[in-house]
Amino acid sequence: MKRHLKVLVGATALVLMTGAGNLMPLANPALGAQDTPVQKATTPAGSPPGYADISQITAKYLCTVCHGGAEPRAGLSLDDHKSMMKGSKRGPVVVPGNPASSEIVRRLKGTSEPRMPFDGPPWLSDDEVTLIEQWIAAGAKE
Repeated sequence: MKRHLKVLVGATALVLMTGAGNLMPLANPALGAQDTPVQKATTPAGSPPGYADISQITAKYLCTVCHGGAEPRAGLSLDDHKSMMKGSKRGPVVVPGNPASSEIVRRLKGTSEPRMPFDGPPWLSDDEVTLIEQWIAAGAKE
């Protein structure tokens, strides 16, 4: 089943309706993605970030528009933790415990091409990339 994308414009926000009928808030149209705040980390203070923290970032930058659904681009689905850890057609994109060897980090930083998000800028903020690196360094747990 092909995904259908509908963008509904409201007074202050956009909403993405996925093919499954799920609603996901998008960035405020008056702001760039860099200006749209990501919710506070869902993990307790002092704990390493969890997948829920990472999924907020992938939602903010609409990563699953390409890397989600029934036929994700390059075979990489970011829909859930298990799919992300499976990787792409080319292999793993997350190497637990080793952010520098993780293709996802290299793509987000632009040291591997194409840089992600593909339609950037805006790119992820340094803080967002650091959060992903911390998650991977801590073992990329769910």
